[in-house]
Amino acid sequence: MKFLVKDCDPATGQPDSEEGYDDEYILEDIEVSLSDHMRKVTKGNFASAWEETGAGLSADPPTQFEIEDTYSLSGNLEEAVKNIVRFMGMAPCERSDRVPEGRSAHTLLLSGIFRGGYEVLVRAKLALIGDGVTMQLTVRSTSHDVAELITLTVG
Repeated sequence: MKFLVKDCDPATGQPDSEEGYDDEYILEDIEVSLSDHMRKVTKGNFASAWEETGAGLSADPPTQFEIEDTYSLSGNLEEAVKNIVRFMGMAPCERSDRVPEGRSAHTLLLSGIFRGGYEVLVRAKLALIGDGVTMQLTVRSTSHDVAELITLTVG
């Protein structure tokens, strides 16, 4: 970013003269992820909220949207859950961020509000297969674009 630097009167904030010198500030690269656009919102009863959003799927016009996809993740169930929660930036519901010891399958429940006020609910069914984890991700939102963005960002 290039700009012109001028000396200013500290009392008025006005430039002392029209003269100045050119300067440049090097901008740093930043990384913006999904979690930067999400606000954590805990649902006391996730099953009830999930069913409530399900009713909006069949409304005319729809008030809720659902997108589902399957992904392969590396690591074990505990690592997968931890990484998903961090990546999504959503609140784990019903203590689903804790994987019971010795389990080969787990369901992670997340809720949040996406930038713009769009409610989002996520159900991630995880299964340990070989050296990795298979995840069936279902996203419900009040915006089709937000639900699609989340599934595309994960992939």
